[in-house]
Amino acid sequence: MGKKDRGHTSALYVWNGMSVFWGTSFHTNPHFHNTLQLVFDIDKDFLLKDATNDWTPYSAAIIRASHIHQLDSNGSIQLFIYLDKESQFSKKLVEKYLNNENINHLKYSEIRNLSNDFFKRLLVINDCDTLFDGCINVLNHLIQINKLSRVDDRIEKAISFITDSPNKKIKVKTIATHVCLSESRLRHLFKEQVGQPIQNFILWMKVVDSLNLILKGNQITKTAHETGFWDSSHMNRSYRELLGSTPGAIKKYENDIRVVSCGNKNLYSIKTQIFRDWNDTQPYKAIQL
Repeated sequence: MGKKDRGHTSALYVWNGMSVFWGTSFHTNPHFHNTLQLVFDIDKDFLLKDATNDWTPYSAAIIRASHIHQLDSNGSIQLFIYLDKESQFSKKLVEKYLNNENINHLKYSEIRNLSNDFFKRLLVINDCDTLFDGCINVLNHLIQINKLSRVDDRIEKAISFITDSPNKKIKVKTIATHVCLSESRLRHLFKEQVGQPIQNFILWMKVVDSLNLILKGNQITKTAHETGFWDSSHMNRSYRELLGSTPGAIKKYENDIRVVSCGNKNLYSIKTQIFRDWNDTQPYKAIQL
């Protein structure tokens, strides 16, 4: 994220499988994200351009993962939601809105039922839970979210094993042995019930854990090794793919961008809500939709 690519007033929130960024005064270079991207303008239209289309005004847009584009904020404020491209949410969004397109204006979605005031309120939210609920409200207006279903105890155990491990350099085979499943069965059940491939879940948790440490002042290279990346280059690549910025850039612009890692105490895996038993009314570990 270069100087001209960042907003005058901005905020970044990160969960497992999703990040949210808002800012103003952007005119980006051609770039892409390895995540599905949703963009919503707060006051008027922003401008998008790609290799085959000149600058085009949008008030809302969905952009396919890894599609190269440019964005001009047009002097307004945008809210960005980035989703794990392998998550069930992303796949439903792609199926419904993109088809053979790389960018869709969302003009025929129910997102128009949400007012500009709704999006403006999201900008002033400071806590992870409330902002997450707001983003889920956005997704509810775009796709039909699955009803709550019970999570297999072995998947609960796998999630706990991953999240409780300070170093996420964990092999899926090791997790499978820990929960008494074959590796292939674990991969199948995890993706089915959590909504993310287990390898993606682990990578997002590395990002969440490492960002927590970096925001506390830990040195980047040391943090990379402590949280399971092969080295700082691997961590940089992962941050660029999932968050669109390196940890060094996030740290550098911390005075301009409010950065919140919604980590261990607010673990969201995009599709998981785990209850201790059938009588509980509140989840204790995560949120499933």
